[in-house]
Amino acid sequence: MSINATARIGLIGLGNLGSAIGNLVAAKGIPVLGWEYNSAVVDEINRDHTNSRYLPGIPLEPALAATTDISAMLESCRIIFIALPSAFIQSTLKPVRQAAQADSILVNMAKGIDGETGLTAFQTLTALFPSHRRVMLSGPTIANEFARGMPTVVVLAGENRADLMAVSQVLDTRHFRTRFSEDAIGVELGGLLKNIYAIGLGIFDGKEITSVNFRAAYLTIALEEMSRIGVALGGQRETFAYLAGLGDLLATSLSGESHNRRMGMLLSQGLAAQQIKETMGVLPEGYNTLKVILNIAEKLHVSLPLAKALWDVIHGRLEADHFIFSFIRDFVD
Repeated sequence: MSINATARIGLIGLGNLGSAIGNLVAAKGIPVLGWEYNSAVVDEINRDHTNSRYLPGIPLEPALAATTDISAMLESCRIIFIALPSAFIQSTLKPVRQAAQADSILVNMAKGIDGETGLTAFQTLTALFPSHRRVMLSGPTIANEFARGMPTVVVLAGENRADLMAVSQVLDTRHFRTRFSEDAIGVELGGLLKNIYAIGLGIFDGKEITSVNFRAAYLTIALEEMSRIGVALGGQRETFAYLAGLGDLLATSLSGESHNRRMGMLLSQGLAAQQIKETMGVLPEGYNTLKVILNIAEKLHVSLPLAKALWDVIHGRLEADHFIFSFIRDFVD
């Protein structure tokens, strides 16, 4: 599939990441049609070329248009980026999946895991669209940064090299570059597992633990746990040492805009999960991922002591101070 300036690229979800990716593509002169449930966001994008709710301060390209008609978008686009919260993939896409063209490439950017089925977002998408070509996109993608032209490199993963090339042609710019992988499950797992451990960095922030040595030790142990459960779930160990594992872990853990990190800060202040939900409006992806991963790890006999300790902090069975000062002694063999 070749891409040119007359091709229309689709986008499902015009939140922070979706709007930033759509604007990136539109800046190359490629028309983008994005679907969003919130009609006020759609109207603002089409009228003012801004998205003050999800991407404030960033002017949007005229080539980025928005719609509330998801079927029309699916029918007219051949590469479709999916930037939904993972919890809404099934309910949003299942009713309209017949509208997607048979030759469409679906590019998943959602990061999450279903507590009932144990399926990741990419696996859910595969079940919904088994005959379509699918690509996983992950890596250090803090939207507010690359939307302002700050450089990053991400990973595209899938079985078909031609599909990866087609998607990279749409995305690659001077400041946004792509690399390829055949390990779609590993790339996705790196992107969702890092949310768990970003919560721990937030606990350090809340307790004003600024030691670089301490943070380096924590992130190293976190990466080891990510690799352990990731390999058990079918990923390749080397994937977690690259952009979609280590790179994304560092980006999310060190970003002041991370919702998962903010949850950790609130935990350090003594807030319970329900209070954090009320404060933030919703519990971040890392919370649900942590719950599901601990259940899966138990069934697979995979030890995740650091993740288990974070769960105990969230539920009041372990003090944040104890978590901080004992993890090296208690969680490392």
